[in-house]
Amino acid sequence: MPANKKYLLRTRLGRTSKILAATIGSLLCSVSFHVALLFFFDKSKVLATALYSIFISWVLLMLMVYYIKKPWLSWAMLIAIFIVSAIGISIAKSLN
Repeated sequence: MPANKKYLLRTRLGRTSKILAATIGSLLCSVSFHVALLFFFDKSKVLATALYSIFISWVLLMLMVYYIKKPWLSWAMLIAIFIVSAIGISIAKSLN
């Protein structure tokens, strides 16, 4: 049974944007968040659990991207997470 048309994106650019946001954007956000955690906590403990927690956060961010209806809003959420992680990394580097 095909999907209901009212739930599908109408433009090819919107679909491509959602797919890229879900795969690449959420992976970059997950990794950047864990890199920021490396600067604030013990590196051995973060690295020991990073493989599992990166995968779990990647999947959760993918679900969030597809839950949000508008592609630009999902990109805005991912960029905000990335910027917060970058700010955390820069603050941690300036403290050392």
